[in-house]
Amino acid sequence: MATYITPQIVAKEALIVLENETIMAGLVHRDYSREFKKVGSTVTIRKPTSMTASAVSDTVHMNTVTESSVNVVLDQHLDVSFEITTQDLTLKVVDFTEQHLMPAMRGMASTVDELLTNLYADVAGHYAVSATPMLSDIAYLEAVQDLQAVPKTDRRLVLDPYTRAGYLSVDAFVHAEKRGDGGKALRTAELGHVLGYDTYMDQNIVSHSQPIADAVGAADGAVAAESTSHTIDAITSGGTILAGDSFKYTGYDEWFVVATNATADGTTAVVHTDNAVGNSAIDDNTVVTFQGTHRANLAFHKNAFALVTAPLAPPIGGVAHATVSYRGLTCRVVYDYTTLSKKNLISIDMLCGVKTLDQKLAARLCDTRSY
Repeated sequence: MATYITPQIVAKEALIVLENETIMAGLVHRDYSREFKKVGSTVTIRKPTSMTASAVSDTVHMNTVTESSVNVVLDQHLDVSFEITTQDLTLKVVDFTEQHLMPAMRGMASTVDELLTNLYADVAGHYAVSATPMLSDIAYLEAVQDLQAVPKTDRRLVLDPYTRAGYLSVDAFVHAEKRGDGGKALRTAELGHVLGYDTYMDQNIVSHSQPIADAVGAADGAVAAESTSHTIDAITSGGTILAGDSFKYTGYDEWFVVATNATADGTTAVVHTDNAVGNSAIDDNTVVTFQGTHRANLAFHKNAFALVTAPLAPPIGGVAHATVSYRGLTCRVVYDYTTLSKKNLISIDMLCGVKTLDQKLAARLCDTRSY
């Protein structure tokens, strides 16, 4: 008697494959709501807490544990559907996974990774890849994150394939698989431990375009402490300062990311940023440099970004279905039958949303080199 692959089996296998095929999704904070949701729903998740250590004196410094939360919109309804014969539904689970689920879930995994890598646009901290990539690039990237008080543990670096190729002549990358992890890789995309980072390759790293001909300008008047508005002059016309652009003032250990587009007219541009100036004002005429077009490789702590999923409501009509959650991921599997083609239909879908929890826990390694 034939044993059929049930929706419950498919859902469990699909999540295991998704877990193995994604890069970014396995490196960020994950959470899911246990209640059924629909597209556009907003869920509230707890933000990870942080504490500080201090020297012991006459009294012990007591950390105040304040739990905070953030709203995440579940605006992504991802689906992979395919037709399958009754004969294929009687395959062994391993055969069914290899022939059908792995190709289907690779597409789902790629889309999830794209959603997460696009969060680069929230990230201000950055350092540029050298014309000839060298290990000091990673050391200075570490310094950027040190200045932003990123915890030393759980730092990840995710590289575009072209950027990765540029570093393969650097000894630390060539032998990374022998450093710090006993030569064991969690997945084929893992490159090993380089300086302070667990390093990975992901083909879904985003390329950011910056059309300004000359991205060097200067502060037109002092920029007040805690301000998110910057008036910048001496920027060449012919381009637009874009949302997602990152820039830095020479001599200041702060990085900024642009919130909304602002045309550079050759004289001045008023730039609004997502993150505010610190406690000290930035002096008039301080040189400011916008990062040019680049591949936005990402260095980040696990708690910089979040992926949130939620179970979808069961379909109406009594069709076979199952919803399964696993390690912060959840998906729904629905079986149907098309009388016109005499084929079974398997639909695998997931409701999710992504969110930057703390942009200071991330930085870009900007690769401006051309192919």
